[in-house]
Amino acid sequence: MENFKFWISKKEEESKGYGRFILSPLPQGFGDTFGNSLRRVLLQHMPGVAITRIRVKGANHSFALIKGVKEDLIDVIMNIKKIRIKSKREGLVKFQLAKKGPGVVKAGDIKIPTGVEITNPDLVLANLADRQSELKIDFEAEKGVGYSLADEHKSEKMRWISVDAIFSPIVKVNYSVKDIRIGKKEGMNELALEIWTNQTISSAEALKKAAEILEKGFSLIVKPAKKPAAPAKKEVVNDSLSLYLEEIDLPLRLVNALKKSGFKKLADFEDLKKSDLLKVKNVGDKSCDQLIKVLRSRGVNIKS
Repeated sequence: MENFKFWISKKEEESKGYGRFILSPLPQGFGDTFGNSLRRVLLQHMPGVAITRIRVKGANHSFALIKGVKEDLIDVIMNIKKIRIKSKREGLVKFQLAKKGPGVVKAGDIKIPTGVEITNPDLVLANLADRQSELKIDFEAEKGVGYSLADEHKSEKMRWISVDAIFSPIVKVNYSVKDIRIGKKEGMNELALEIWTNQTISSAEALKKAAEILEKGFSLIVKPAKKPAAPAKKEVVNDSLSLYLEEIDLPLRLVNALKKSGFKKLADFEDLKKSDLLKVKNVGDKSCDQLIKVLRSRGVNIKS
């Protein structure tokens, strides 16, 4: 691995949303190891931003018809899911659309805050029929990974409609491996990796992030995280142990018999057996069972 090199084909790097990368030379077998690992991370674990909820003026649900809008709301939502968002902000991002007709409503008509960019502003969202037509939409977008169904981010706020979210900025990934020869050394690998993105992230940046995710994962093998120490068990204190015999529900005759044998508090009965209690003068089986029942209700366990 000491001769590992990395370069990008300059001509293909210029294509928006596409990049071709060569990793070479690699030891035999590492082409598929690297290629498959990077491909999986790129397709399944790359973070991105997507719209998760909308509120449309004049609509209470996703099947509503909006006056003056030629498309059904379902069709508008399908177009909204195609909006590509690039955000430098953390957490929830809110923005709005307010467009009057007639004419086409595009993603570029959305008013976005500082630090947010829509990379496909020419995307058509809807068509307004006349001058009286108006489309007003509030949007909420957030960061995530992969794909999430609308049910996963429902809102408790009135008239907000949750939508399916495609967070992944990666459209497609291909890789190929070929054997190469370096000087007299044969059996080396050359990995060619092609990455297509939705242009919210460059292919080079996506590859770098994927490598960082793998590096972070493998570092847990090299330096395993210490298992957190189990919290110390709190000693349970039985407040009943300090009670005097007169304070619990026992017959006076039984209390007097126990006191004559030296028992004053419930704490005096800890770790005793039933046979020990039967040795007390004037305490028979019936009285003993009654005593044990009361003691157990107070958290004092008498052994059989």
